[in-house]
Amino acid sequence: AKLLDLAYGNSQRNKRIKVLVNPFGGQGAARKLYASEVEPLLRAAGCEIDAQETTHSGHAVEIARQLNVDAYDVVACASGDGLPHEVFNGLAQQQKPRRALRKVAVVQLPCGSGNAMSINLNGTNSPSFAALAIVKGLRTPLDLMAVTQGEKMYWSFLSQAVGIIADCDLGTENMRWMGSARFTVGILTRLLGKTVYPAELAVKVDIDDKQAIKAAYSHVRSQREDVSGRREWEAHQDLDGDKHDSLPALQYGSVLQDVPSDWEKASLPTLGNFYCGNMAYMSPDTPFFAAALPSDNHIDMVNVDGAIPRLKALDMILAVEQNKMFDMDVVNYRKVSAYRISPKLRPGQKVGYISIDGEKVPFEPFQVEIVGGLGTVLSRNGAVYEFEGPK
Repeated sequence: AKLLDLAYGNSQRNKRIKVLVNPFGGQGAARKLYASEVEPLLRAAGCEIDAQETTHSGHAVEIARQLNVDAYDVVACASGDGLPHEVFNGLAQQQKPRRALRKVAVVQLPCGSGNAMSINLNGTNSPSFAALAIVKGLRTPLDLMAVTQGEKMYWSFLSQAVGIIADCDLGTENMRWMGSARFTVGILTRLLGKTVYPAELAVKVDIDDKQAIKAAYSHVRSQREDVSGRREWEAHQDLDGDKHDSLPALQYGSVLQDVPSDWEKASLPTLGNFYCGNMAYMSPDTPFFAAALPSDNHIDMVNVDGAIPRLKALDMILAVEQNKMFDMDVVNYRKVSAYRISPKLRPGQKVGYISIDGEKVPFEPFQVEIVGGLGTVLSRNGAVYEFEGPK
């Protein structure tokens, strides 16, 4: 018993886990990876497992919407980042959505092509190491981002992209035969061509000074605040009533309403890249949002002009992997609480791309607002991601 206490610390033992396996994830390898590298570890750790395969797009939304949140501690997604996105949105559609999002931790067993969630929270792209991290993971609050577009509203946990990132991710499907190299080729082609993505932007800025952003990040890392302890306590309370069960009202309304008067507005005719995130890593070698934190009530916003010199643009690609992009003078890095972007097609452009958590959405204006600590995940640390932060 003493050894188990030392091994698990504050982490819950014998977790009850609903496993969702995307059999199409990771080029069809997710089913095999789960069976060989994950399930034996979870069973050896005494976890209760209820596994189910998803059969179609949106299936995880349906499962999470109907899930008995008192029967499970964790929903584990053997997939890429698409299934966690669906699970968060399904839990948010329950009759008592805030309670559902608080009680059930959403985690990723990295079995897809995009495994950012596991890399940030568990520090690994390996299904077996992720399983071990989940067995001993700490319940951690995660900010979620409310996205409104037209009449629709949904939740984002990872990122939103307009410009070169979205274009290269979604606009190079015809180059899938190249594997991950298609993304590099797409970026180089567009950078060298100085491709621009015009847009109108309105932002509720919280911190726009890079040194202040670094100081705020360092404060959280040094304090090691016990955010996981708070979420562990909340999960085991029978809190009823509208205050604890319903989703919080959006502070800034939707994209269909007027832009608040105190937001900063800008016309960006030569926008090159617009990227907003809630986690540090967007892929194993791209810590794009160096100062991102799980629950700081901010969205990290990066935008770069498309007319910067080509050499600077190429330097920026290398700087991302080396964690040197944050301080580059051509990179506008801000902490914001909400924004609205209205992208436009440039002359001669026929199709535009917007990516939300890596998924394609209609090319039309959308608005995003942070909702602090609404979601729950498991992490190795509880306070910061598995990243060193801005240098």
